[in-house]
Amino acid sequence: MDVSPWRNRCGQQDRQACAFPRVTAKADGERVPSAVGGRERRELPSALPRGYGDRMQTSADLPDPDVIDESVTDDEGLVDLGDSTLSYLGADFDVAGLVRRLEQGDIVVPRFDPDESAGSEISGFQRQGVWTPKKMEQFIESLLLGWPVPSIFLVLEPDQRYLVLDGQQRLTALESFYKGKYPNGREFSLNEVAEHLQGATYETLNSESRRRLNNTFIQATVIEPKGPDGRESIYRLFGRLNSGGVSLTAQEIRVALYRGPVVDWIRDLNHDENWRRLFGPAHKRLKDHELILRSLALLRAMSTSGSGNGETSAYRPPMSDFLNNYLKDNRDLKSTPTAELSDAFAKSTSALVAASGSNALRYSGTINAAHVDATLANLMSIFLGGGSISPSELKKSLDKLRDSEEYRAYVTRSTSHRDSVNGRLSVARSIFSEAAEL
Repeated sequence: MDVSPWRNRCGQQDRQACAFPRVTAKADGERVPSAVGGRERRELPSALPRGYGDRMQTSADLPDPDVIDESVTDDEGLVDLGDSTLSYLGADFDVAGLVRRLEQGDIVVPRFDPDESAGSEISGFQRQGVWTPKKMEQFIESLLLGWPVPSIFLVLEPDQRYLVLDGQQRLTALESFYKGKYPNGREFSLNEVAEHLQGATYETLNSESRRRLNNTFIQATVIEPKGPDGRESIYRLFGRLNSGGVSLTAQEIRVALYRGPVVDWIRDLNHDENWRRLFGPAHKRLKDHELILRSLALLRAMSTSGSGNGETSAYRPPMSDFLNNYLKDNRDLKSTPTAELSDAFAKSTSALVAASGSNALRYSGTINAAHVDATLANLMSIFLGGGSISPSELKKSLDKLRDSEEYRAYVTRSTSHRDSVNGRLSVARSIFSEAAEL
């Protein structure tokens, strides 16, 4: 059934006109509005069952290396939603229909590392902190008991498949329970649940419980990008909708929306041995991946400005848009010199480790995103130009940067503002150039 009459354009001033329509998605694929001729808003009960909130937490909050990034707050309030770049609708999917679509590949739960989804044509991201078996069992129990569960967030792709942006763990739990096996291959039976459900698998559920689960509806918001700026609007909109539980980071959203060769390439750089020594353990929320992206994006901006002093007219805040544009422009890598850039990145991380060990990128004892992007972008620029810098001279240069009050201001305050970005790039360029053999 054509659902276009119920679609809305995001960004309209009339809040009533922007209310989500509800569309029911049956297991056989037919989609019908649950309230024909009107719009239905569903409110969750004011008091959820005791302990329910704990069941919606994940293990994605485990400690990660500390990263100071002022641009996160600098970017707030600087974005604007257009009124013609995406459309959206609300949909109710029955559980059996969701599982069938997952099995057929019509709903794609993307993985950040394509190696984790062998055979899939779509790569992207999967939040690193997966649910434990207990969390998965309790989610299934919640459905069987009729408790409310959070909605999922889907993007309608050009090939009419759905990309999951929020709800990966819930859908993975459903698919695993229906298959009878956890992702690790162990039998999926309900244990940490109500007594009358203990030991049950999907196959051993009584017919009433199985039908109840099959016919339970889960709410979804379906977004469809329109035009060349559609994905940028999805990024912005999802950043506003993204609340509760364990919120996705900007980079997690970014690598899902702009997945493809460029994301895979940056992922490979993230495995660099010396980079891992400099940053520390892989960041579950992809902050290490984002720092590499920032450095590459600023390096490109420096090379296109032609100023020669490290400053760049190609950078325009906010930083989030700047990074999105880099991924969009280089998504297929057709015009990106990846071999040269990869070599320059490897030489830069190797030089930093040789100069100051694992603390080379630390600023005031922690990883400062602005310090990292200025350092890496300038070092990569030197190596791309055929230059070199000795470990002893590089160590002196790093010490000069840390002692510079001017530089400190650029990497600790309003770090995504144009003056701050140009300022730190220029100071770093000047200090490194004095020590390098060009």
